[in-house]
Amino acid sequence: MAKFDSLMKATFNPPRNWTLLEDLKFYSDKLDIVSATMLRDCDVQVRNSTKTSQYIITVPKGYITDMASVPRACWMFIAPFDVARAAVIHDLLYKNIRQYRWTWREDEIREPKLELERIFRAKEISDKIFLCAMNDSEPEVPSYKKNPAYWAVKVFGNSSIIPTKDNI
Repeated sequence: MAKFDSLMKATFNPPRNWTLLEDLKFYSDKLDIVSATMLRDCDVQVRNSTKTSQYIITVPKGYITDMASVPRACWMFIAPFDVARAAVIHDLLYKNIRQYRWTWREDEIREPKLELERIFRAKEISDKIFLCAMNDSEPEVPSYKKNPAYWAVKVFGNSSIIPTKDNI
C-alpha cells in the first residue's frame, strides 16, 4: 500500500503556481530496488523506510509547482486540485528527469541510445508512481478522473521531459 504523510500545505503564487510550505512525502511499496535506483540516478530523493519495506519520495519544502497542467477547458472533467498531491510528486519526478538530461551532452556519452532508454524508463516509472499516488490518495480520486490523467501523462508526457532553459 502507498500513502502520503500529510495533506499538502502550500501557498498560492498567482497566476498558477503553488509553493510547498512543508515537505510532502509519498510512501510506496510498489517501487522495487531497480526502479528506486533508476530514479536516484536522476537525482530524485528516494530512500528506504527504516520501519517498513517502503520507499519514500520527498518533495522538499519550497518546491514550486503548477500541480497538474490541465487545460482550463478540461477542468469540468478533471481540475488540477483533483489530483494535486499525486501531480506534485509527478512534477518533481519529471523535473529531475529534465535536469538530468540537461547535464549531459550526446557527444560526451559513449552510449546515447542507452542513456535515452534510461530516461524513458525513468519517465515510465514516474507515470506509474503518479497512478499509484492517485490510487492511494485520501480523499479518493475517482476512476473517471485518474485514468484519463494517467493516460494523458503516459501518452503526451514525452515533451515534458525535454529540458529547455524555461523548465530547468
